[in-house]
Amino acid sequence: MGTWDVDGRQVREVSRRSGAVWTWQSDSEQPIEYEIEWVEEKDIFLYGSRVRPGGWSVSTLDPSVWTNDGTLEGAREVVERRMPSMPR
Repeated sequence: MGTWDVDGRQVREVSRRSGAVWTWQSDSEQPIEYEIEWVEEKDIFLYGSRVRPGGWSVSTLDPSVWTNDGTLEGAREVVERRMPSMPR
C-alpha cells in the first residue's frame, strides 16, 4: 500500500475488503479522478472516473486483457503493466 509512480503518474494503492484500488487524477484545471479496482473474489478489474462533485462512472475492464493470477501481487503487476494505456 502507499503511493508509487507508474508511467509518470502518482498512483495511490488502498486495500479494501473486496480487494484493492489504485487511484490517480489528471493534471488539469478541473481534475478528473480515476480508479482501477481489483475485486479479489471475482478476480476482475473495474475502471471508474469522475469529475467532482459528480458521481463515478464505472465499467468492467476487458478480462481477456486484464488477467491476473488471483493474488494482490499479481493484480499490482497487471496495473503497472497496463497503466500506460489508461487516461492521464
